[in-house]
Amino acid sequence: MFSAIKRLIGSGSKVVDQGGVLAAWAKAEGHAFKHVSGRSPGYVVETKRGWRAEWGASQRKLYIPGQELRFRSESTMPHDVQLVMLTRALAHTLETDVFSRYTNDMQTQIDTSLPDEMRWLAMHPQVDTPQSPKLGKRFVILSNAVEVSQLWLDETLIHAFEQAAEAWWTDTLMLVLTVNRGMLTMRMAGDLIDPMLLEQVADLFDLASRRLREAALQTAA
Repeated sequence: MFSAIKRLIGSGSKVVDQGGVLAAWAKAEGHAFKHVSGRSPGYVVETKRGWRAEWGASQRKLYIPGQELRFRSESTMPHDVQLVMLTRALAHTLETDVFSRYTNDMQTQIDTSLPDEMRWLAMHPQVDTPQSPKLGKRFVILSNAVEVSQLWLDETLIHAFEQAAEAWWTDTLMLVLTVNRGMLTMRMAGDLIDPMLLEQVADLFDLASRRLREAALQTAA
């Protein structure tokens, strides 16, 4: 599958420590920055807005080789709500890999060793966004709780996704957004982090996490 990923995102660049980029961003934004040692060394940036960024070895080596940058935010969203959002180009690449595993191994069910978000591509219905043809054309959004997901996708968040699609969230950007067990997570390749892109992704994630917490409260009401 790595060959397909490389064709999608390019050959990539030499992996270098990204601590300096993250530390500079954290200082400029007033976030707390720390180095994490041990079996999985890396960096963590804790914000005052209820979410954090993590950099280290990829936890999704099937589609993010090398280093990974993760954004995480907890919410009170019911733990059984599952959602995945990614570009259609990346979805096609991952779906092809899932299908290949299924047919080559003659399996009768989806491989449970796959990351959740890859299995959801074959399991969950699509979340339609009729109010935004642009969003529907560029992205795939799948969820086992369509109404809850549409509640999360309010006008402000949809507009932010549309702007991201126009400005920086390209088909070649390795980025996957998920909701699972009440946690919003955004994963992207982290071998080399562009400071401007880091700010843009963080701003979008900040909005998406605030909307998820608001949607969780509305769901519980």
